[in-house]
Amino acid sequence: MTVSYSISAKLGRRAIFLLPMLFALWVGTSSEARADACVADRGGLIDGYIDPVPPSRIQIDGNCTIRNFPASNPLTSNISFFTQPGQNSRRWLIVFDNVVHTGNMSCDAVHGHKIWFTNGSSSTIQANCQNLLIPVEKIDKQTPPGQTTAAIGVPFTYKMTIPVLFDPATGTVINYQGSPNDLHGITIWDDLNATGADLSFVSYTIYWEDDGTPVPHTFTNVGGFLTWDNIPIVNAGRQFIIELTVVLLDTPANVPGTQFINTAKWDFGRLIQGVYYEPLPGEWGVSPPLTIAAPLLVVDKSGPATMNLGQWGDFTLDVKNTGLTDAWDVHLTDLLPDGATGGMCDLAPEILSARVFAVDGVTPVAGKGPLSQGIDYLLNWSGAPACRLDLTMLTAAARIGPNERLIVHYRTQLDAGTQNGITLTNVAGAIQWFNDGATNPDRVAFNRTLTNGTPGILDHQDAHTVTVALSGFFFEKTVADLTSGVNPATTASPGDVLRYTLRFRSTDQALSNFRIFDEMDAMNA
Repeated sequence: MTVSYSISAKLGRRAIFLLPMLFALWVGTSSEARADACVADRGGLIDGYIDPVPPSRIQIDGNCTIRNFPASNPLTSNISFFTQPGQNSRRWLIVFDNVVHTGNMSCDAVHGHKIWFTNGSSSTIQANCQNLLIPVEKIDKQTPPGQTTAAIGVPFTYKMTIPVLFDPATGTVINYQGSPNDLHGITIWDDLNATGADLSFVSYTIYWEDDGTPVPHTFTNVGGFLTWDNIPIVNAGRQFIIELTVVLLDTPANVPGTQFINTAKWDFGRLIQGVYYEPLPGEWGVSPPLTIAAPLLVVDKSGPATMNLGQWGDFTLDVKNTGLTDAWDVHLTDLLPDGATGGMCDLAPEILSARVFAVDGVTPVAGKGPLSQGIDYLLNWSGAPACRLDLTMLTAAARIGPNERLIVHYRTQLDAGTQNGITLTNVAGAIQWFNDGATNPDRVAFNRTLTNGTPGILDHQDAHTVTVALSGFFFEKTVADLTSGVNPATTASPGDVLRYTLRFRSTDQALSNFRIFDEMDAMNA
């Protein structure tokens, strides 16, 4: 008798679908296509990567491994067992490794065949049809705690805990402390070329979890294909750790925003109900995804709308990191205006404060106190004709994390000869930053060029315009050291010849009958 039926199931990566209906014993008739015997016809292995067209029927006549039929090319075969009365009294292990099975399987709850599901395998087998679905050993592979991104040139470490015990029926780890079985002949593979990113091997350590001592083994790295072999027997309840350090290369393939995973595959031998099987595919260790990230800076320059002679103008450089990783050693440049009709070039700007804040621009970031000149950052001022202020961050306190803001306040004044009514524009921006500290020789530099400040565009530069609005009177006294040639001078040595200049200017009204008094040494002790 032949019974036919249809099944429709939604297949998930690690789900096993147990249908409510009973399967009929699948005997087959002469009108049906001949079944391929897994051992007699296929040598015990049916591999979708070798033969992508599966047979319409598979008869399990011995221990059988079926692998590499993912959802893109599922296993549609109907499966029966060569164990019916008068045929064969032996019981078999059938291994599904990376298989999505959409066909039918004969009901065989009585005979007790063993089913080994690993690596995303799923099937339409029914709970009361297959009475032994074996928990399988798995690699627990993790990224550094809390890390969701990786930066080019900055090494990071995967941690593999081997083994943990995995339930394929629920897709969950049921024992993180190891396995109840001794594992023999372990071999582990990790192909860095199959991650979705351009990764390079840096180093690894392998040690027992319980006492931290090294695990005897052999290791090879063939073009990024890593193999750990000749590992001793791992007794029940014991685990070992592999810490694998890798780094993203600075290549066109590693585009920021690209997500990637890393998969460790393995096999081993172990007892299943008193019978030893080797090799058995273990459940792969698939890392949580990481996203290739880079720091990205957006600069905002602000200040007063108008300025008067002799008046301090307070300006702000606000540098926000809109990227996903830290920005290190940021180099800021502010080109102050200077021209025939006026500018802000005669006086060196005075830094009022510099600090890293949270995204609100108000809350200081913990551990990043006020920045100190000469320690946390360097200041360089170039007067005319460059009129250039450079600030270079140096320490971790000046590091700008994702959604953090470096805010610098400084002040300066108009040049004495600045004319009324003109507008003065200066351009400021971040011209260089890095994705790691200076101790990493492989860190990546991000270089930018200042143009016109690109007003209205959120990018690495900005511009600010001040209108000169003169009013009242302006009086200024400066000094030049004729001996040293420094002008303006702030220090002098005994014997130096100094030249003082007094400058008085009426801006918006006439002034007559005034005198200037200059009493030298009046304030000296």
